[in-house]
Amino acid sequence: MLFARLRALATCALLALSACATPPPPPADADLYVNMTLLDPATQTRTANGYILVSQGRILAVGRGEGPEVAAERRHDMGGAYALPGLIDTHAHVTLGRLSVRVEDGRAALVAASEDEITEHNARLLVAMGVTTIRNPGGATDANARYARRVASGELIGPTALAAGEILDATPFEGLAIGVTDDASIEAAVAYQAEAGMQYVKLYHLLTEAQIEAGTAAARRHRMRTIIHTSGVSWERASALGIDSIVHAMPISPDLLTPENRARYQGPELTGGKAFYQWWELVDLDGPEMRSMIAELARRRVTIDLTLVVFQKQFWGDDPSVRDHFIEYTHPGMRENWRTFRFDIGWTQDDYTRARAVWPKIMRFARMLYEAGVPLTIGTDLANPFVAPGADVHTEMRLYQDAGIPSWAVLRMATNNAAETLGLDESIGRLSPGYEADIVFTLADPSRDVANIENVSGVLLNGVRYETRGLIVGRP
Repeated sequence: MLFARLRALATCALLALSACATPPPPPADADLYVNMTLLDPATQTRTANGYILVSQGRILAVGRGEGPEVAAERRHDMGGAYALPGLIDTHAHVTLGRLSVRVEDGRAALVAASEDEITEHNARLLVAMGVTTIRNPGGATDANARYARRVASGELIGPTALAAGEILDATPFEGLAIGVTDDASIEAAVAYQAEAGMQYVKLYHLLTEAQIEAGTAAARRHRMRTIIHTSGVSWERASALGIDSIVHAMPISPDLLTPENRARYQGPELTGGKAFYQWWELVDLDGPEMRSMIAELARRRVTIDLTLVVFQKQFWGDDPSVRDHFIEYTHPGMRENWRTFRFDIGWTQDDYTRARAVWPKIMRFARMLYEAGVPLTIGTDLANPFVAPGADVHTEMRLYQDAGIPSWAVLRMATNNAAETLGLDESIGRLSPGYEADIVFTLADPSRDVANIENVSGVLLNGVRYETRGLIVGRP
């Protein structure tokens, strides 16, 4: 007993000495950011009068108060700003440029370009708006690999990207999709993309169930993750086949409709982009089919990014106040291209009216997914009509809040939830020692109102500081 007490006293003495010990001084290259409120979406906490110590692209320490001593030129007063982890856009086709039509031998084919000028613009504006990591779910494999090399070398200012190469579909789309027919062609496409350094395989909506199964199996063999945009095969079935992520607010499989509505949906009146709203007119969100699908997604932890903003801009395509919101941040070449290539070409006023009428239903669906525990992330579908790089990440976040999802939850979707989805939750998505110094500073508190995320003043990208205003005008 006496020995136990002596050992306890000795332990207490050592702990006391340890508590009083002076921590080692920060390295000479460390930068200290002070006078700000730290926001941690993972724990829903605010730390007033906080500091962050950064060195060599990593967070060394966070805390409250003045922080450790550093050289005067290494101390940065943030003027009462709010700091949170860098934002993550899980659906950004950063290398995708203008679309055109090529006619050869009397046949017309769509072509997607990859243009350095547009890529550089998109990448810079993403960072300007606080986006430090993206998932690029499809594009020319060589362009996406080149983007990664340019960012890693410092040649290009842009978010770190995890990417898929050409999308696998039943028909090719030059610069965007490769046509596959059987297991052998699927394996060859996946193997090529894996060798090129892609982390994802994206499967598209014309693939059969057997082809989706082959695609997920090939991706697993090459240690890649899968994304799907599907309409014929239901989300529930896709999740059972092992899909990791599903994109777009378009679970428009006939299997989720009643038999009567299924026949109507498959009828001759179904045309082009009108399917985006016609299915929503017919679906019963409270029906057993939808309830079963949502429960299965939650059980399997399949991640979803709904890209609400791209649908909002389509459904309000006749209303410049919505369609052109943030248009000034898009590349002029893309703006011109969207005069010809947009999802609502040929729509009448009745089409817009019907599309807007189902919008509350889509927003309710988003809330149902959240309430059921389905993992949600923030994705914009950058490079599609009227979607602005970075700025519409803010729009997407606001739309989720408008759907009734709490602000802290939306911030988690844009930070640590997305990091977990990408398998990077031990290196990004938190303001914590050891994590990458990817930090966004805002002038107002987005944890109280997500709309405040639009007030971005600056960003740390891998520890390098950029001012938003300078990036916007091209002078970082």
